[in-house]
Amino acid sequence: MKTLVYPSDSYGCGSFRAIWPGEHCAAAGHDVEVVRAKDRRVRLVMEDNTVKDVLVDADVVVLQRVTHAYMAQAVAVMRAKGVTVVVDVDDDLSSIHPSNPAWAVHRPGAGQHSWHNLALACREASLVTVSTPALLDVYARHGRGHVLPNYLPDQYYGLPRIDSDVIGWPASFHSHPNDAEPVGGAVARLVDEGAGFVMRGDATGAGRAFGLAADPVGGGVPIEEWPSAVAALGIGIAPLADTKFNSAKSWLKPLEMSAAGVPWVASPRAEYVRLHKMGAGILADRPRVWYRELKRLRESAALRQELSEAGRAVAEQLRLRDHSWRWMDAWTRAYEMQRASRRPATAIPA
Repeated sequence: MKTLVYPSDSYGCGSFRAIWPGEHCAAAGHDVEVVRAKDRRVRLVMEDNTVKDVLVDADVVVLQRVTHAYMAQAVAVMRAKGVTVVVDVDDDLSSIHPSNPAWAVHRPGAGQHSWHNLALACREASLVTVSTPALLDVYARHGRGHVLPNYLPDQYYGLPRIDSDVIGWPASFHSHPNDAEPVGGAVARLVDEGAGFVMRGDATGAGRAFGLAADPVGGGVPIEEWPSAVAALGIGIAPLADTKFNSAKSWLKPLEMSAAGVPWVASPRAEYVRLHKMGAGILADRPRVWYRELKRLRESAALRQELSEAGRAVAEQLRLRDHSWRWMDAWTRAYEMQRASRRPATAIPA
């Protein structure tokens, strides 16, 4: 079963959902090739704005975030030729916050990319793989869906960590325009009391959102340096507003902190609750709880150490190397479903 995997990018989404799982499957001996953007071999035969044919040599094609109009058309064309097409989705693009730059890129009518195209691609796909159960209801109501949670590669594990009471949010604010709201004035109050607060990612606008006098220290971090940057935090936070978009978010951010040994406080969104029930982190559902729990962590090195060890133990169960077989199983299931859908009907005896 020849499988070609096309990641959407070379950053977080592409790495966690396609590149790293595909590389693990290939290393295990499966006929899997991860095709980077510069090496793309899917060739579309066009007639005006219609895809008439797709020239690709594979039994299974795995695509991520199919938001381009032509690629959305290509899914049905490939399936008609007998090629199995798996579409992977890790966010509900139809409910992105309008202040998130991704909204302007993916809103219908803005250009060739839109969340309507992604919905079409998922309807036509042999199988849709998603990062959370909530996304099945968005993209796989036809029943051809499969949940593949996010797991972590080895570079997140065994990192040295220096304990501190500095609070940090490993995120870029432009991707989380309203996610500081659940924290209320808790961070500002702690900063007034002498706490340090930093971000890992673009912090522009975060100061105002948290009620601070200025934006916290932040800045972009290359993906290969990201695990170490997370591990350098003393106390992590993962706030998420109670929105439709966030109800489908994966547990990735608190999982990263857990693996790096960073004690964390997070909003009680579904997948964060799931990780917490496994034994990691603390949940906070209102500003006074955020303040109380962060203050407790700032004041107790013993509590920070306890949560650090508990988080590492939970994350140890969620290594990608121990779960990459799930991707191969999903792709094989898709292949079998595609073959079954093309078999001629068996005559019913009279």
